[in-house]
Parts: sequence; structure tokens; C-alpha cells
Amino acid sequence: MRNFKVFLLRFENIFMKKPFNTFYFIIFSLLMTLKVSSQPFSKQDYLHGKLTKLRSSFDVKMYEITVKVNIDQKYISGKNNITFLALTDLNKIQIDLKLPMQIEKVEMDNTPLLYEQDSNAYFIKFPTTIKKGSKATVTVYFKGNPPVAKNAPWDGGFVFSKDSANKPWVGLACEGLGAYSWLPCKDHLSDEAETMIMHLQVPNGLTGVSNGKLIGRTPLPDGYTQFDWKTSYPINNYNITINIADYVQIQDDYRSPLNGILVLNYYVLRENEQKAKVHFKQVKDMMACFERFFTPYPFWNDGYKLVETPYWGMEHQSCVAYGNDYKNNQWGFDFIIVHESGHEWFGNNLSMKDHADMWIHESFTTYSEAVFVEFKQGYDKAVKYLNSQRHHIKNLAPIIAPRDVYFHGRTDNDVYYKGTWMLHTMRNMLNSDTCWFNMLYELNDDLKHQTLTSADVENYISKRTRYNFAPFFNQYLRKTALPVFEYQIIDKNDKLELKYRLKTDVSGLEMPIKVMLGKNKFEYIIPASHWKIVELQYATKENFKVDIDNYLIEVKEVK
Repeated sequence: MRNFKVFLLRFENIFMKKPFNTFYFIIFSLLMTLKVSSQPFSKQDYLHGKLTKLRSSFDVKMYEITVKVNIDQKYISGKNNITFLALTDLNKIQIDLKLPMQIEKVEMDNTPLLYEQDSNAYFIKFPTTIKKGSKATVTVYFKGNPPVAKNAPWDGGFVFSKDSANKPWVGLACEGLGAYSWLPCKDHLSDEAETMIMHLQVPNGLTGVSNGKLIGRTPLPDGYTQFDWKTSYPINNYNITINIADYVQIQDDYRSPLNGILVLNYYVLRENEQKAKVHFKQVKDMMACFERFFTPYPFWNDGYKLVETPYWGMEHQSCVAYGNDYKNNQWGFDFIIVHESGHEWFGNNLSMKDHADMWIHESFTTYSEAVFVEFKQGYDKAVKYLNSQRHHIKNLAPIIAPRDVYFHGRTDNDVYYKGTWMLHTMRNMLNSDTCWFNMLYELNDDLKHQTLTSADVENYISKRTRYNFAPFFNQYLRKTALPVFEYQIIDKNDKLELKYRLKTDVSGLEMPIKVMLGKNKFEYIIPASHWKIVELQYATKENFKVDIDNYLIEVKEVK
């Protein structure tokens, strides 16, 4: 089954280099009907997910967005000034906007531009060639009824709700759908705008909250108020967000021993003001933990915000969506605060170039929860926390998914739980917490504010730890099954011997793991693909065991 997927990807790579003509599309569609994944790919999936020439030829520098939200009609309208740098000589670019949203017109320097539409892709034509190295700005006017989420944040879109006083309460979460579901943009994860300005227009009496710093507030003559927000760091498209409600603003600060004062802002429903003042105190402990292990908060100048939303949560950069009803879990912390804020480091600071490499976001962030438990309660509790998640691991498909296509067909949550256990295993293989946590810190510092591939992260980790994790990553990220530790205990001449090996799907994988060889003490052995033997000087068949609390492997006794 996996080999067939590889064949399909190779086939796609061959013909997608040429114009997407009808013959190829028919052949490819027929092949896709046999595809194992629950998500067949269409021409539009490739137009959206692939970095084609019409997208790789320019680099977005700034989005300046004006959007007016008509809450009663669940309707939005506005414009996006897209400033970009030409990376080649070009006379056409691709901009994305998903139907039923509509582009009204496109202008440059107040001059209308022609464009062609292919469903959700718009090909904007320039009257003269834009030379390599020059900057230009196109203004795209848009309008329509954006998708309304059925179950945000998983089934994404806008959420139109009411607070207890029957006042409007609006949120937006579109990671899965993509920002093109409501905003005309270059909707590819590899290109983050270096700056985003949001002019959010909302009905009078409500507050509009978006990413970054609030830089202005202006009453408009039509019964609306415009809230102006600006980010000063690169931001990926799906992180651009809109929140509207009768918010109360709570301001606090975190005093960093390394970086000074970080402004903390909480926008909460009026009815929850007192509750939030108490519950959100845990943010400071979280900041202290993540600053220690992952670097200071990576969007310092924009400040940190929690914004109460009518859905569970989302990692919107410097504007974290919170909807967990002010509840702590059995481990004494609010999962949504810690997990979604953890994405500020893993997801927003270090960002994937392609949804195929989502483990960069979700595996590290899920692991950050265990790091927080360890910071507050010690290593043993962190291991118990990890073990509470282990049963979610299904091993149904590789963690790394098909790339260069709009893919959201994951069949399990292994990108979260298998991924975090993979990282926990790596830490124990290294047997040096100093090396491990220095690597996590420097990973965030050296590669900050970048879009990355899995290979970028893998190579950095191997280089920084001076340990060749390449076979390990190939097994855990690119294969479905776990390595199997096979062993026999042999009674030989009144002595016990342990015969063991590691059964894998890749070559060259050797994993230092701990086993009980006797005296109630775990010791390291290094199983490989061939059988090895070690004497069990003190252990018996009954007390021999493998340290599965610290390694994600299967254990099988061979009779």
C-alpha cells in the first residue's frame, strides 16, 4: 500500500512539471480513485498545495488588510494590499481565494489589472514585466459569505455566536481550510508576510482583536469602529485572525530575567473578567518554563494575548484563541493555554513549509506540555503524563504526509502523540539532558522566524547533538510501524544470556535503550539489526524488563 502511494507521487512529479492538460488530469484522476488515503486529490488540491512557478516567482513582504464584518448577514468585504518582491522577471502571479468568496477587482497604482480565474486560483496579469529585485503592490478587493465552521477549530471557518447578554461573539480559525477561505492571498505555507496590518471594522459597541499590537482605533461614519493592528514579525497565513465581542481587556506583564518586561493582554467576555484574572495567572509559570527551555517569547515586541473565543482554541500568533471555559486538567494546568501557547515557539516561530511536515508544529508542541509538567512537578510526573497519552498512538500511516498538495487526510493523531513520544525517546537515547535541552533552545534561536522542511529540522538536530538521527527519523517519520525489540533469554551452562536485536523498516538504525540486567537497575544496550548477546549476571527471567516508560518501541519475546 505504501509503495503504491510512492508511485503516485512519482507519477505526479513527472507530469506536473508540464502544463496540466486534460489527458494527464483524466489519467491521474483514475489513479486517485485507487488511492488508499481518505482524501483523493484534485487539480485544485495541486493548485493550492504546490509551489508552482506562478507562486515561487514572488515573495510576499506585507499584507495590509481592511475587512468589514457584517455580523447579521455573516458577510465580509474589504481589500488586501499585497506588497511583494519579484524573485524573477514576471508578468503574472497566482493569488488564492476560495469560492464562494469573490474578488471584485484587482488594482496596481489605482490602475485595474486583468486576471483569469480557475476555481479558487486567480492569475493576475501585469501590463509590463516586473523586473527581478523590484517591489510592487497589488490591491485585491474581495467580498462574500465566508465558510461558517461546523466544528471549529477542526472544521474551520468563521464562528458566529452570542455571549450570555446576547451580544455578538465572532471568531475565526482556518488552519485546515487555509486563509484563502476568506482572504485573497498567496496561500502557501512557505511564504510568510514579514509584516501584517489589519484594519478590522466592527459594529459600534464591540471590540475587534487581531494579531500584533493595537496601533489605532477610529470611529467610522457608518456605525462601525475600525481597530488597527500590526505585527512586526513574519506570520503564516492561517494565523491571521479576527475576533469580535464585547471584550474586557485585562493587562498584566511577565518579568523575564533575560529579556525585560513582556506585555500580557487578555481579551475576555465581560461576564468572565474576574474569573480570567485568577485563571490566567498560570501564564507566567508557562512563560518561565518555555523561556528556560525554548528561548524567550519569540514575538516580544508584539506582546502576548489570550483572546476568549466561541471555540476550543487555536495558536494564532500573538493572539492565542482560548475557549476552554477556565478549566484545569487533572495535572493542574489549562491544556489550551499551554498547548496553543506552545505553538508560539513550535509552529509560529519555527513554521513548516508544507502540511506534510506538520510534526514540526504538533509533535514539539505536544511535547512542550510534558516539559511544562516536568518543570512544575518533576520528571516522574512528566513520564506519567506522557503515558496518559500513549494509548492514542495508532501507527496507521507515516507521520510525514504527501507534500506539494493540499493534504488534510490524516487518519490518526500520531503527528501529536507518536511525535511527542519520538522526541521523548530521542532525549533518552542521548542520555544527556544538557545536550537535549540546549538543542531545543538553540533550535528556536538559530532558526527563529523561518519556514522549514522536516529535513531542515532533522539535520539541525543531528548536527547539534552530534548524533546521527537520520535512520531514526526515517523509521519514526517515514514508516508506519514502530521498531520491534526482539529478545530471547537463554539458560546456558547455569548462566542466563540475553539475545536481542532491533527489527526495523530501515537500515542502519541502532537505538541505545535501557533494560533491566539485574540489581533492579536499568542499563544501556544498543540493539541493531543483527543479533547480539549479553550475559545476565544478576537478572532472572522474571525480573528482566525493558524501560518502555522512556522509549517508544514494541517489545517481543521470541520463543
